[in-house]
Amino acid sequence: MQRGKFSYSLIFIIVLLFCVPAMSQDVSVKKSEIIENIDGTDYYLHFVKEGQTLYNIAKAYNVTVNDIFKINPAAESGIKTGMVLKIQAKKSKKQNTDNINETKDNNFYYHIVKPKETLYGLSISYNVTIDEIKMENPELGDVLKEGSVLKIPKHTVKDQAVAISTKTHKIEAGETLYSIAKQYNVTIGALKNSNPGLTTELSIGQVLKIPEQETEPETISQQEVQTKKKPLFITITVKSNETLYKIAINYAVSIDTLFKYNPGLTEYTYTGQEIKIPENNSTKSYITHTARKNDKLKKIAKKYNINYTNIQHLNPDISNKIKMGQVVKIPVTRKKIEEAKPMDEIKPEIVLSPCSKIAENRDKVYNIALMLPLFLEELDSIIPGETIPPDFKPFRFVQFYEGFMMAVDSMQKAGMKVNVFTYDVDNTSDKIDKILQTSELSSMNLIIGPFYGRSFRKVADFAMTYGIKIINPLSPREEIILNNPYVFKIKPTLASQSDLLVSYIEKTYPISNVLIIRHNKYKFQTFVSHVRNTLNLNRKMQVLIKNDIIESKLGSIEANNKLYTENVVIEKEHLTRAPEESTSFSNMVKEVIYSDDSLTGVKLNLSLVRNNVVIILSEDKSFSQELLSRLNKLSSEYEINAIGLPEWGKFDDLETDPLLNLHLQIFSESYINYDDGNTLNWIKNYRKKFKTEPSVNKYAFDGFDLGWYFLNALYNYGKEFEQCFDAMDISLMHTKFVFKHTTGNGFENTFWNICKFEDFKIIKVPFKNTGL
Repeated sequence: MQRGKFSYSLIFIIVLLFCVPAMSQDVSVKKSEIIENIDGTDYYLHFVKEGQTLYNIAKAYNVTVNDIFKINPAAESGIKTGMVLKIQAKKSKKQNTDNINETKDNNFYYHIVKPKETLYGLSISYNVTIDEIKMENPELGDVLKEGSVLKIPKHTVKDQAVAISTKTHKIEAGETLYSIAKQYNVTIGALKNSNPGLTTELSIGQVLKIPEQETEPETISQQEVQTKKKPLFITITVKSNETLYKIAINYAVSIDTLFKYNPGLTEYTYTGQEIKIPENNSTKSYITHTARKNDKLKKIAKKYNINYTNIQHLNPDISNKIKMGQVVKIPVTRKKIEEAKPMDEIKPEIVLSPCSKIAENRDKVYNIALMLPLFLEELDSIIPGETIPPDFKPFRFVQFYEGFMMAVDSMQKAGMKVNVFTYDVDNTSDKIDKILQTSELSSMNLIIGPFYGRSFRKVADFAMTYGIKIINPLSPREEIILNNPYVFKIKPTLASQSDLLVSYIEKTYPISNVLIIRHNKYKFQTFVSHVRNTLNLNRKMQVLIKNDIIESKLGSIEANNKLYTENVVIEKEHLTRAPEESTSFSNMVKEVIYSDDSLTGVKLNLSLVRNNVVIILSEDKSFSQELLSRLNKLSSEYEINAIGLPEWGKFDDLETDPLLNLHLQIFSESYINYDDGNTLNWIKNYRKKFKTEPSVNKYAFDGFDLGWYFLNALYNYGKEFEQCFDAMDISLMHTKFVFKHTTGNGFENTFWNICKFEDFKIIKVPFKNTGL
């Protein structure tokens, strides 16, 4: 295999394309001790040293940069090491030392760069293009240096076809930058540009400038004004935990109507959001709901929080399974809308759903930022002729890149116009800070990575500022999505297994004896409590088993003609005398702490008369293997189906017999079906293209699945693709994406594959995981 040669070539190309110049450090400035009297005025003679900036020099002498320019006009073109500047020793009382951030002359603004400012932000603030700034500052690179002075060209009123005006907003309790941006239909980045120094920490009563584009008024004839009918509406403010479906019920207005009167509205509401409710003079006792993909009548009833029976009565011809686009009547109580007021004209071209703009979205060009830890600086350690070790850090995520680029290649062949910008980003601050100052980053439609926590947090803040979707490919940590609605987390949390486990047992083992085993009482307590309490609430409390079935399972009973199991004494005489009758058994979940109860406690809680589902919670491979071995010995006497959690898929070299005899099932985030023709064809193409074997452990399948899903999402549904998740049915290689979302936070994938050991191989259990 040519792994070493291929990867070296690949990374070398990336080095050439994406290296970013290092930022220099400012040098402190001391006042000169040389004072000369020139034409009756005292001046300091300051000799410029390497690294000094006009900003720092002006600050040291307590003057403005403009003061320096007036006396030293040559400095307007920039200062150099060794240059001598004249600085007036006695400052005039009329000078204003506060205005050192922006100075003016007749043709330019002189802007002193502040921390974290970017060319994009300056272009928005001054209403000029990035190219115009670069034209006036020919030595300027992509990285802005704090304290450096930029010449910003002025625009006359005639030059500015569309002027920028602002209005103000006073912060109220519970408001966030995200909710304010949504309320005024602007980006968080635009808010920050209009309010220098603005952070996510808002104070009640704080006043923000709201940027607003002025547009030329439409010319409307008097006749049109008279004939146009303006619908009436009220504006409501969404309360805590108030869903769009609850609003639809309360105001007797359909979801589709709410979308029509509130362009940009989605199913996901947030506290403080304003929604327009149109006047409706209908007297009907119902509203309508247009079914989406995979909708069921019970699911719809749950969304609207109404009784399922009431929906059935109103829709007698509709079964629980309904088709996409089918109209369902939803019972409501009509309320009169008071204090209604005219609403601005709704333009007829507004569509009800962004999911219908597929042709329009496919004609766009999409920019993708791929931030990988390539460790390019370590390439210097390669000695020509020597073998490169397989654990060489620059190789660690190369297969992710290769898998992703295979998805890009496939989408481009399908007609997608996509640009991929690859960046070398690990966990060092210097790398990420330089990349965040590149001019093109704010124009991305999607950012993938970084892979390390500290860097991801920085880029996620940047993404939220500019309204860019950002994907975290590998971390399962739930806090990643908190307070950032633009983050998508791919790896499911272990905590999400509990809901899936409950659903799986309820549907697959409704009358089985469920036993949870853990090594000690200190670990997995929250997980166990949730599973046990939910199953006990949702399953039948008692199970009735017919006596003839019990007798057939028991075979020959002990000599005393009695048997004790599940806290029930079973007498052979009773079974024989009343075979048609049933015996009752508790269906409550049982638990064993193995360090306290040992195998004896396990046997006391197993059932001899029905199937046992044994859930083993352990992260200790040695304990797990020992317990499996002991349960295997009991499998000839007890019917056992074992479930190993939370990450038994990572255990290797487990003995085969217990896996098969106990029908072991595991939850895994990855499952590759090597019997599938599409999978085999993809692997074949990967081998041909990259001369190596794709590996789950090296993230080849992660890279492809992530690229294939989100590129398809952009290509078909555009930048607001999250509104169309219900309409998406994108097949992936080794997993599935089922995203869960809560207001104000990001999106979390909750999907786990359920796998079991059968016929000496791992197969996928055909259970529909809807990401509960």
